[in-house]
Amino acid sequence: MSGKQNLGSFKSLARGIIGASAFVQESKSSKASPAEPVKRKHRVKSIGGREASSPKSFERAFSELIIGSLPTQLQEYAIIEDLLFVMMGIEGKYIGVNKADGLTEEIRYIEGIDYVVDSTLDPSLKDLAERILPLATYYTAIGAFVETYSEMKYGFVNHALCGAIRELLKEYLILITQLEHQFRTSSSFTLQKFWFYVHPTLHTMSNIHSLVMEIRDNYQESMEDDDSINGYDELLNSDGFSKKNSIPQQVKGGGILSILSYRMSQMSGDPDTKKLYVYLLSKASKPYISMMHTWIHHGEIRDPYDEFMIQERKNVKKEHLKEDFNDTYWEMRYTIRENTVPPFLIPFQKKILLAGKYLNVIRECGIAIEEPRKKTIDESVAESKADRTDVNMNSDVLLAMDGGRFVENIEIAYKRANRTLLDLLLKDQQLLARLRSIKRYFFLDQSDFFTHFLDLAWSELKKPSTQVSITKLQSLLDLVLRNPSSVAYADPFKEDVKVEMSSVGLVEQLLRIINVEPTAMTRGGRAAEDLGGRRGEESDGEGLDEGGGERQTYAPSVIGSIIGSITGTLVGGHSTGGGKQLTGIEALSLDYVVTFPLSLVISRKALTKYQLLFRHLLYLKYVEQLLCNIWTEHFKSFHWREESGHPSITAWKNRMYALRQRMLVFIQQFSYYVTNEVLERQWRILQSNLAKLSTVDQVLEYHTDFLDTCLKECMLTNAKLLRIFAKLTHTCVLFANYTEKFRKSLMVLKSQSDGNNSGPVSLEQQEKTLHKFEDNFLYHIKLLIEALNFYSATETVQFLCLVVRLDYNLYYYNQPSKR
Repeated sequence: MSGKQNLGSFKSLARGIIGASAFVQESKSSKASPAEPVKRKHRVKSIGGREASSPKSFERAFSELIIGSLPTQLQEYAIIEDLLFVMMGIEGKYIGVNKADGLTEEIRYIEGIDYVVDSTLDPSLKDLAERILPLATYYTAIGAFVETYSEMKYGFVNHALCGAIRELLKEYLILITQLEHQFRTSSSFTLQKFWFYVHPTLHTMSNIHSLVMEIRDNYQESMEDDDSINGYDELLNSDGFSKKNSIPQQVKGGGILSILSYRMSQMSGDPDTKKLYVYLLSKASKPYISMMHTWIHHGEIRDPYDEFMIQERKNVKKEHLKEDFNDTYWEMRYTIRENTVPPFLIPFQKKILLAGKYLNVIRECGIAIEEPRKKTIDESVAESKADRTDVNMNSDVLLAMDGGRFVENIEIAYKRANRTLLDLLLKDQQLLARLRSIKRYFFLDQSDFFTHFLDLAWSELKKPSTQVSITKLQSLLDLVLRNPSSVAYADPFKEDVKVEMSSVGLVEQLLRIINVEPTAMTRGGRAAEDLGGRRGEESDGEGLDEGGGERQTYAPSVIGSIIGSITGTLVGGHSTGGGKQLTGIEALSLDYVVTFPLSLVISRKALTKYQLLFRHLLYLKYVEQLLCNIWTEHFKSFHWREESGHPSITAWKNRMYALRQRMLVFIQQFSYYVTNEVLERQWRILQSNLAKLSTVDQVLEYHTDFLDTCLKECMLTNAKLLRIFAKLTHTCVLFANYTEKFRKSLMVLKSQSDGNNSGPVSLEQQEKTLHKFEDNFLYHIKLLIEALNFYSATETVQFLCLVVRLDYNLYYYNQPSKR
C-alpha cells in the first residue's frame, strides 16, 4: 500500500464523514425548505465557519471529530482503515498506542506495541477490532526479534530461523495487501469479513510471538545467571574453550533447536501449529546439520559462533601426550556441550563426537580425508539398517529433518571413521606388536638381555643415582639388545627403548599416575607436609624396632588415598625422604619412544604406569638377588659350613638360615604372583579383548583397564598394603646388608668358643639382633596376610591367591604375635 494511495483514500473517507456529519447536524437544527437542500449542499463544504476544501483543513477537522458521533457504517469504514495501518505497525487515528502501561519506547518495541481503540466506537465494532489488534502487537514484537537476532553474533541457526520467520511475515504483508484491495474495491467488505480473513493468521502469529518471547526470556535468564558468576568467561578461556561472544548457549545453536523440537512435540493435537514448527525447525536446523556434516565427514569444526554441540579446546595438543603423564588429549580436546544438544540428536551424541574425533586424529596424521560419494552413502543406508529404537524419531521429526536422512549419515560416518582409524592403529602403526615389545621390556618378559645388562652395568648402578652416567647405561643397553644371542635382537622396535634415571622414589611416582581430583591432590600435599616429622623419625630408626607397630585397622581403599599416608611411612628402597639418596638400581627405569597416533593409546600416563610396574618388578628382582647372594655365601663360605661345635652357635646359625629362607620364599612367591598370576593373566585377557574389538574407544578402554588392574592387583594402589610390603622388603634388604657383620661376628664367636678372647662380641648380643629381624619380619608378614584377607573381600579376590602362596600351610597364621 503506497503512502499517496493511503492519504487519498483517507482524505476521501474524511470528506464523506465530514459531509455526513454536517448533514446530520443541519437536519436537527431546522426544518427543511425547498431552497435548503442547496444550502445544505453548499454547507457541506464548511464546518465551524472554515472552508474544508484544503487537505490540511480536512485532516484537522477529521482529527477533531469523535468517531462515536458517526453512523455505524462510517465508523466501520474508519476503523478498518485504521486497522490496515496498525497491522503494519503504523499508529492510526482512532487506534493509538497504549502509553498507560508505563513501558519505555525500547521495551514496548521489543515486547510488541499494545494498542487501544477509541472508547466512543460502537461496542460491536470495538469488540471485533480488539480481537484483531493482537496481530499488530505480534507483528511489531516479531519484527523486532527478527531485526535483533539477524545480527551476526547470534549465529547461523538464529539467522536461519529469522529467515524463515521473515518469509512468514512476507505472507502476512501479502494478506494485508489483499485485505486492502478488498476494502477498496468491494462495497460488501465489512469488519466481520476482515476478522474472518485474519483469524487463521492470528493463530499463527500468536505461536510465532510465543516462540520469540520464550527465546527472549531465556536470554534474559541466562544473562542474569552469567552475571551472578564472577569471572565465568575468564574461567572458560583459561580452560582452553574459545569464547567468541557473550550470547548464551540457550538462545543459539542447539538451544534454539531444542526449543523448537520441544514445542513441536507438545503440539501433537494441533496440526496447524505442528506444521508451523516443523517448517521452522526444518529451516533453522539446516546450518546446524551442515556443521554436523562437516564434523562427522571431515573431522573439522566450522563453528564461528559457538553453536555446535561439539566444543574444542585449543590448548590441548597432541604433543602433550608424550610429555604430560596426566594429559587428557583424547578426553578433553573435543567434548560435548552439556544441555545444548538438540533432543533428536541426544541418542547419537556419542557417535557424533567419536566420528569427528576419529577423523581428526587421521587428519592430524597427515592423511587426506575424502568426501564419501553419494552413491556409497545410498548403498550403505540400504545395508546398514540403522537402529532407531532408542530415539523418538516420529514422523514430524523425520519430516523436519529431511526424512531422517541424518540418522543414516551419522551411522555411516561413525562406522567409516572408526574402521579407518582402527586400520591405521592396528595395521599401519602395528599396535599389537608395539604392546608386545613394551611387555618384553617393562614386564621383564624373556629378559635374558636384562640380566646381561645388569651384569655389565652393576658397577655403575651401585653409585648414587645422581652420579650415574645415563649415556653409559644407554650404550650398554643398546649393546645388549643388538646381541644376536638375545631374544630382543629380533624386535624391530628395540631402538625405541631408552634408559632413564628417576629423580624420585616409587611413592612420588605413584602420586603422579593415580587419578585423583585436584582437591584431593591439595589435601594429599598438606597431609604429606604434616607427616614430614614422622617420616624423618622412621628413616632414622631404619624400620626395625619402630615402636608401637602397625595399627590393625583397615580403612576402605580408594585409588588416590595413598597420597598423604604412604609418603610419611615408607622407608628403604621405596622411600624418597629422610635424607636417603636413591642408588642407581633403585632409580633405574626405562622409557619408550611413541609417536602420534599411537600416543593416544600408549600415552605418557600409560608409560608411567608401565614404568611403575617395571620398577616394582626390578626391586623384587634386586631383593631376590641379595637374598640369593646370602644363600651363596652361606653355602660356599668355610665359616658358615664348618661345624662350630657349640650348640648355641649352631642354633643361632640355623635360625639365620631359616630366616633367610623365609625371606627368599616370600620374595620368590610374591614375584611369581606378580608375574604369572597378575601380569601374564591380565596380558592374556588384553590379547583376547583386542582380538575382538570393534571401536577405537574399546582399544583405549581395554588398555587402560589392563594397566589399572595390574597396578591394583600388584598392591600399588592401596596405602595399607603398599606400606606393609615396603617394610617387609626393607627388612630383607637390611638383613642382606647385615650378613657381612654376622659373618664377622661368627668368626669372633668361634674364636671365643676355642678359648681365644679376640673381641667384645657376645652371642647374646647377636641373638638379640637376629631376634629383631625375626620379630619384624614375622609381624609384618602376618599383618600383610591379614590385610590381604580383608581387602580380598572389598577390592579384589585375586589377593587370596597371594595369601595361599604366602601361607599355604598356615605357618604364619599359627605363629604367636610378638607385638
